[in-house]
Amino acid sequence: MKVKSAVKTALYRFGYSIKKVRPRRQIRGAKNGENATIRALLHAEDPYRGFDFRSYPNDPSGWGGKSPAFQTLIEQVRPNLIIEVGTWKGASALEMVRCAKSIGIHPQIVCVDTWLGALEFWGDQSDPERYQALKLRNGYPSVYFQFLANVCHAEAQDYIVPFPQTSATAALWFRQQGIQADLIYVDASHEEEDVYQDLTDYIECLRPGGILFGDDYGWDGVRLAVDRFVKEQGFKLQFLEDKWFLEL
Repeated sequence: MKVKSAVKTALYRFGYSIKKVRPRRQIRGAKNGENATIRALLHAEDPYRGFDFRSYPNDPSGWGGKSPAFQTLIEQVRPNLIIEVGTWKGASALEMVRCAKSIGIHPQIVCVDTWLGALEFWGDQSDPERYQALKLRNGYPSVYFQFLANVCHAEAQDYIVPFPQTSATAALWFRQQGIQADLIYVDASHEEEDVYQDLTDYIECLRPGGILFGDDYGWDGVRLAVDRFVKEQGFKLQFLEDKWFLEL
């Protein structure tokens, strides 16, 4: 026991942890309006139940959410489970729902976000698309409720599962549960070290044959992180419309 404790302590110092990981779970898409396993694992109660979405406008505004790349990738992979890392108001998640419906599949889309805003959201209080869109209440962002409302306006509750958590902790949860996704969309922080950590964490949450892809390669932090990760891990970097993806 002392040896095991010493090993764990040493690993913690280098940013690693030892956790019991469960066998990989096969997550199937919801059928006939029924919610599948992952929602029950995350939420003891339906997060949409009792939510007055009509008190919010339908406002799924965002960036890169209407890309034709979503349709291409969803048609290619036909996913049962999609993980989106960075969601904001849900524009891209709702587009993926639309794409899935168009080919007759019903995946679960788990949206991982803190809904606290990235670094650039806090730099200019006059910015209506970022700082003001956080909708601060007593100094705390409430944009999460706008996201929920947008999902409800689109009648996409059976597809989209909110996971209000940091990307790192959410990735650890997926690994502990043994859950691997067919598609993983990385679109959270634009800071190099954050993006690099998301890639490192979520490549382990991707099933064999799945696709990890992302947005904003034009941002310096994103480009540097993706290029570094690809070089170190030996993946092939590909581009589709305005998205980048890794060929495993």
